[in-house]
Amino acid sequence: MGFSYVAAVAILLSSSLIFFGMVYGEFVQSNSQVSSAQNKMNQENYDLLNSKVNITGYYVVPGTTYNITINMTNTGSITLNLDTSSLLVNGTMVNAVPSSNYLFPLGNGSITFHSTSAGIKAVELIFNTGYEKFTKVNV
Repeated sequence: MGFSYVAAVAILLSSSLIFFGMVYGEFVQSNSQVSSAQNKMNQENYDLLNSKVNITGYYVVPGTTYNITINMTNTGSITLNLDTSSLLVNGTMVNAVPSSNYLFPLGNGSITFHSTSAGIKAVELIFNTGYEKFTKVNV
């Protein structure tokens, strides 16, 4: 005798249910991760689009090294974290001291850095939202 038709259908059905149960669980988990990543990307894009800073001026204090302070105003609608921002001078990352930890919308702030040489410096401020502001400083 052989296998009965009912037994074969029962085995196939139970195997299919187990398979689809495993696939569904993985689908739900991966769909949740994709949704979370999409929400994070949307928030980062919103922050970047609503970030804007105007450089209002700078001043240089000469000495054994030049202390350069750049003044700025946040004209965007996002609070910028100056502690996690980066400062590049002529393409090289330098240490900078912000006037406060945060630059609130419509708020004024400054960032100070040191230079050992005189001349024109290309300065790039990169904020925590990904927004970049370029300026030139004549030391």
